[in-house]
Amino acid sequence: MDEDAALFVITNGKDKDGFALQKTQEIPVFVREKSAARMEFYEALKAGIKVKLVLETRAEDWEQSAHIVSGKKEYASQIAYDGAVYDIVRTYKRGKSMVEIICS
Repeated sequence: MDEDAALFVITNGKDKDGFALQKTQEIPVFVREKSAARMEFYEALKAGIKVKLVLETRAEDWEQSAHIVSGKKEYASQIAYDGAVYDIVRTYKRGKSMVEIICS
């Protein structure tokens, strides 16, 4: 079953007076919760990352979060799901149409 979530694109800039300013863009998406593979969970733990959640979304939805930072394409860094906000630590393409989002 697909559920509502929101990708957060956080960009840093400066206001008109030159002070640091952080902007957050929220992009609504549909996701499906998946279980973390045992091997992936333990490999992440070795690297000091605790995998809390694995979500899957359509590639088209994920691409909505694409933005350019210093000439390089970047994507959302956080996702809100089921009342909590998670950091996105890694993504994987699953075929041509799906993206798996690993959250901590």
